[in-house]
Amino acid sequence: MRLLGLLLTSTLLAALVACGHKGQVSPTASLPPLLIDDRGISMPLEDAVTKIAYKPWIPPGQVLKYAVIAPLGGADTPANRGIAVEYEINGSAMLLSEWPKQNFSLLFLRSVDIALQPCVIAHFKSDGVGWTTHGALAMTLQPDGSVTPKAVEAEAHRLIANGACR
Repeated sequence: MRLLGLLLTSTLLAALVACGHKGQVSPTASLPPLLIDDRGISMPLEDAVTKIAYKPWIPPGQVLKYAVIAPLGGADTPANRGIAVEYEINGSAMLLSEWPKQNFSLLFLRSVDIALQPCVIAHFKSDGVGWTTHGALAMTLQPDGSVTPKAVEAEAHRLIANGACR
């Protein structure tokens, strides 16, 4: 009987330890798939800037990944390619994409051409916004996960206030 009790106790203890261990994240665990993974070729920022022809604007926040993304139009050259930055802010992941502002219209919902009015936010989908800068960039922002459209718009205003409209 005593042996049975010891065996039961050690089995229970092993089960508790195993359950507790499963809840911990290993420091080498990889990130879950990110929205940026479907947008372009991920690489370190140092490599990404060699594939584009402009100095990108990097958002404040914990950067999760960088990627070089296809042009909005024209040939796939450094002069036309964009860069995407997936970052975390207040527990939410956001994807900021930016491209050189080329000489064509960027029509969004309600036929708003963001190329005509720098720093004016327009929706390209219910939870995605875009704007152009005073300089030579076109930018879009969208959430990676469950974030309200109002929160995305607020984040876009925060980015613009922090220099994303230079």
